[in-house]
Amino acid sequence: MTERRHGGADETSGGDAGPDDADAGSASTAAEVIRADRAATEGVDASVLHLSPAEREERGITDDEVRDAFLAVARNGDADQKDLRGVTLPALDLDRQTVEGTDRHPIDLRDATIESLSATFATIRLPIRLEGATVGDLTFDESHVEEALLADGATVTGDVSAFETEFAGDVEFADATFEGRFDVDESTFANDVSFDGATFAGEVEARAAEFYGDSNLLDDNTSFTGAAFEARADFRQAEFGFTHFERATFAAEADFQEAAFDGDAEFDEVVFEGFADFDEARFDGDTGFADVDFRGDADFRGASFSGRERALDEDATFARSTFAGEADFQHARFRYVTFEAVMFSGQVHFEEARFTADADFPDTRFAGEADFDESRFHEDADFSAAEFADRCVFRGAEFTGGANFLEDDLSFEGAHFGDDADFHNAEITSANFEDTSFGGQIDFSGAVFTDRIDFEATQVAEDAFVDFTRAKIKSGRIAQPAEKWVRYDLTLASLGDVELVAAADGDYRRLLDFFRFCRTEFTEFDGHEFDFSGHRQYLDRNAWAIHEFHEPPGADPDYALEMTPEVIETTYLKAKQSAAAVGDMKVAGEFRVKRQQFSRKENLSVVRDSSAPLWTRVKNLGRATENYFLGITCGHGMRPIRIGFAFVLAPLLYVPFYAFGGGPFRTAAGQLSVGAALTPEGLATLFDVARFSYVSYTTIGYGFLGPEGRAAEVFAASEAYLSVVLSALLVYALVKRSEM
Repeated sequence: MTERRHGGADETSGGDAGPDDADAGSASTAAEVIRADRAATEGVDASVLHLSPAEREERGITDDEVRDAFLAVARNGDADQKDLRGVTLPALDLDRQTVEGTDRHPIDLRDATIESLSATFATIRLPIRLEGATVGDLTFDESHVEEALLADGATVTGDVSAFETEFAGDVEFADATFEGRFDVDESTFANDVSFDGATFAGEVEARAAEFYGDSNLLDDNTSFTGAAFEARADFRQAEFGFTHFERATFAAEADFQEAAFDGDAEFDEVVFEGFADFDEARFDGDTGFADVDFRGDADFRGASFSGRERALDEDATFARSTFAGEADFQHARFRYVTFEAVMFSGQVHFEEARFTADADFPDTRFAGEADFDESRFHEDADFSAAEFADRCVFRGAEFTGGANFLEDDLSFEGAHFGDDADFHNAEITSANFEDTSFGGQIDFSGAVFTDRIDFEATQVAEDAFVDFTRAKIKSGRIAQPAEKWVRYDLTLASLGDVELVAAADGDYRRLLDFFRFCRTEFTEFDGHEFDFSGHRQYLDRNAWAIHEFHEPPGADPDYALEMTPEVIETTYLKAKQSAAAVGDMKVAGEFRVKRQQFSRKENLSVVRDSSAPLWTRVKNLGRATENYFLGITCGHGMRPIRIGFAFVLAPLLYVPFYAFGGGPFRTAAGQLSVGAALTPEGLATLFDVARFSYVSYTTIGYGFLGPEGRAAEVFAASEAYLSVVLSALLVYALVKRSEM
């Protein structure tokens, strides 16, 4: 049973009389209600509404009579009777009432003063105008407000409560003041809503509220432009259509967790004094956070910014905003977003964030640590002129790019890294690090550049170090500037056709000293082999050494491999293969010589190892001896002139033994004393001895000279053997030389 009052009389009606009864009733029932209301109005004095409280008290008019008069006017009054501007009313209790009139004229309460207005479980089918009015508590819990509620400039001195209320018409509270708590939890605003310039002195609770306007397709449906939230504002799980919060201020926490913005959302120039929480919020339209002042922490973890796929405009912008506290975008999802000229004063987190379109961070300053660990950039990423004052992390990040084929997929051009930067295991299509400055250690270990890299960096301190350990760089350019050179560790890295250059022409003489080649792969990319031919002047000047590295002064880098003879030998083997692959046999041969030199050192280190088995040490001694012999005689095939001289002059080594060695070394050419060597007879004997040596060496064997002593016989036989060895080495060296 629901009680409904008319004109001071109480009536009861059967059934459940609630907000939905009028919708379910027939047209005849509605007509009967209107006729009954009209009949009841005849006994109501509507003039009491215009009396002051003192006048009513003087006449003995009760608050119930005022309320009945108000209902009578609302239901059956004409436009003039509904003009209640400036009136002063007591508490109006419209709970469980259906307020509808014979016409659609609004109830005009502009500039009125109302002690309180309660319409819980009510149905309001008339527009209500409260512009400039002053109301105590305003209650619409679980009501249906089917027409416009216009209250621009109104002041609500008490609480606003509209839990699960449905507002079908426009709701306008521009420049209104809410001195108490404002609660619209789970309410629905189906039409345009305006709180522009409103002041919320108490807490705002709009959890799971729905703000969907549909009358103006091109305009904003919900607007809090310039609103001031002086206490906590709670919009958790709220749903918005097109929304404006431009120039609003939030003096305390602003909670938009899991809020959904189906249309464009504008937060430009907003000031968040406290915590701004957009955790897992969803922005399906274009989103603006430009020029926003985040003075506390900001949380956008798991937020998604889908945008409207407008080709020329960004889907989300944070341009020129400032984040004074910690900014958290972990697991966030973006389409085209710009953070141009943003200031991050505290830590910023983009771990596992995903950017499905361009991501722009030009001129952005990261004063605290910036963490992009395992973030994904599916199109171009622009960090040009960005400043990283503290450590930054891009571990495992992916920069696939490809959207703008004429631009770099990843650009740090003009960026400044004041501290360490971590790009460990990053995957990058192409990157631009030109005019970049480094103040710490830059870790690209394990990074992969599938297309190219353009690197020209300067150092801020003297120990700037770029670690390309195990990195893979298919092609590109690494340039040293005119001054403040940077060191590069290429240990176990894979280089394709990467050009190493210096700004000044004369700097080629020391260029490779700043690159640590250590078991570096040069032939991993088919058709993109590293070419040493452009560094011949440096290599020739430095005895073809590439393993030497100019260590950072006062630094102690933790290299992945030490430069042991075995490691250096492998390094030159890989360098030789690279030179051979590009057809530069001269460089390939020189690297082969360097490899053999360190192979000998490796063998000798085994010989000196007392813990090694004896037979192993003996074998390595043999290898070292053979290596040394080949190096001395023919330069491991690279010195044919040396082996030519050796081939010609080798028999002269035996002459002293034959001429002055005594009986065991006597030959048919005779012997002499050392003192008689320069006499005519001595010179003749020396000539015969030398002729014997060359006859034995060349195995001509004319027959009139022969060995007589046992040692001479052995030496003569060894000369024949030496002749075979040296002639073979000469042919080998000439063949190798012809290949260059």
